[in-house]
Amino acid sequence: MSEPLDGIVTRGHGNRFTVFANGEYISCQIRGKVKFNTEETTPVAVGDNVKITLTDNNEGVIEEVLPRYSVLSRQKVAQEGIEHVLAANIDSLIVVASIKKPALKVGLIDRFIIAAQLGNLTPVIVLNKADLGIDDEIKALIEDYRKLNYKFFVTSAIDDSSDGNEIDKFHDYLIKHRSILAGHSGVGKSTLLNRLYPGLNLKVADISKGTNRGRHTTSHIELFHLPDGGFVIDSPGIKVLGLWHIEKEDLVYYYHEMESLLGQCRFAVCTHTHEPDCAVKKAVSEGSISKIRYQNYLQIYESLDV
Repeated sequence: MSEPLDGIVTRGHGNRFTVFANGEYISCQIRGKVKFNTEETTPVAVGDNVKITLTDNNEGVIEEVLPRYSVLSRQKVAQEGIEHVLAANIDSLIVVASIKKPALKVGLIDRFIIAAQLGNLTPVIVLNKADLGIDDEIKALIEDYRKLNYKFFVTSAIDDSSDGNEIDKFHDYLIKHRSILAGHSGVGKSTLLNRLYPGLNLKVADISKGTNRGRHTTSHIELFHLPDGGFVIDSPGIKVLGLWHIEKEDLVYYYHEMESLLGQCRFAVCTHTHEPDCAVKKAVSEGSISKIRYQNYLQIYESLDV
């Protein structure tokens, strides 16, 4: 048997995985001990660092999955209480939203920011389709998030002359990190990557005229080794991101501008939703906390289990 090779899982389909090892992509199966001798609900995920051995037919077997230092996960579809790891060992979660077509969903941005913190990832925001115009409301939104020191890029994949286009800065960020792009269908995740790396040749589709929503083009999670450095994962559009393992009373800790006010409310146990003399509500009314962020907090709070 050959000596084990170090590799990284780039794609999964059923019980078969593609692993980048020794400078090439190798189709691999999972050793039974990897699949069954673990407490992980997702034994192997895209981004996992693994050790493999080669077989006689130029394929491989995953012998070991090394410990994960970060994960992006959500509740497994139709299986309450079961975690599904979407990707592992990435350092940046890049939430891509569009200014228009489809409409901007600010609440999803905060959900991904929280998911990043839960999984030990750095949240990054990309507001795409700057070619459709940036009005005063959008400018205020950008300012709100930048004041909180979130890394924020405004991009256009189709018009380099668009107002405030930072696609070159976004490229410089990608090549220094191992990142996953996530967001609704149609916001331009694959189009952005194709613009920066035409060789990826990712599938894209127009916005549905009937619903003005994006159409799914990416059907699976796949990791790409970028030619000028870094790794990037393109993911299918996510309509709903169910936050994994977070309680209502803990939500405020993921809003750092609100967390700093804890202990200043009238009631020791304050949900910051309806109570009188709430320091968070006062800060919102005075403008020191973003009204948009606070509205997102309220919506997410109501969506969490008791």
